Amino acid sequence: MECHTGARGLFGKLSELVGCYRKKCGACDAVLVTFPGTHLMPLAWVLTRFPRKTLMYDAFISLHDTLVVDRKLLSRWNPAAWMVFVLDWLACRMADNIFTDTEAHRTYFAKTFGADVGCIRAVALGTRDDLFYPKTTPRRGGNFLEVFFYGTFIPLHGIEHILKAAKILQDKEKTVHFTLLGKGQTEQAMRALATELQVQNVTFKNPVAYEELPDWIRGSDLCLGIFSTSEKALRVVPHKVYDVIACGVPILTARTPAMKEQFSESDKILLCDAGSGEAIAEAIESFLASHPSSR
Repeated sequence: MECHTGARGLFGKLSELVGCYRKKCGACDAVLVTFPGTHLMPLAWVLTRFPRKTLMYDAFISLHDTLVVDRKLLSRWNPAAWMVFVLDWLACRMADNIFTDTEAHRTYFAKTFGADVGCIRAVALGTRDDLFYPKTTPRRGGNFLEVFFYGTFIPLHGIEHILKAAKILQDKEKTVHFTLLGKGQTEQAMRALATELQVQNVTFKNPVAYEELPDWIRGSDLCLGIFSTSEKALRVVPHKVYDVIACGVPILTARTPAMKEQFSESDKILLCDAGSGEAIAEAIESFLASHPSSR
């Protein structure tokens, strides 16, 4: 049974959710607050007291870690940063069961917010198999090795390292081309860096409809994951990894504890050191050497 709201404003949403819950969920045994629902946990806690029901929380990522530590959109001393930390802390304390995406995140939530580690379960992400699956798709690269990245240009992605790798390969290997698709927080800075580095083998593309992404992936020779050295980057397996693997296309991403939890290196899963354009370039060169037909 699902309770969703399209109401505007926090109080409008809370009111509609209460009405929906009372109408639909009297017979339910448990309530799952899905991501992103940190701000809804206090309401869910109240609703599941009488009669008592199991309250489950899909934490996925921490608001404080994302906004303050990783993206640095809020200063550590900003009262709003304290508020999101309290929201994370309350949500973890209110939940009977907490779901995270990796064991590394499980440890983080227990250590940072005092959640009972025995109540936290690591549940790996997946992908939409109605969209992301192997299918013969025309290559976009022509005589070039087409390397594809897509995302929302957040610091976690480490796109600056991709651009540095592109510069290295531009000077050494003329048959590699990079397409970076998306927009977001660091986009303008990354475009400026590309201009500064004078890279000629990178094309920036605007976002496309989600349903179009599989063909972009399948039309590439190699896809890229994330390469930041931030603490959060070490704890996550990016969703794009599952998307690309499901399409049957090789992916290169940083070698992190979270990646090693769920994957081993293979001809489809390439790992390199985080935070290094040189490491990315070397991995792409090795891939090119072992896949000459990709040119």
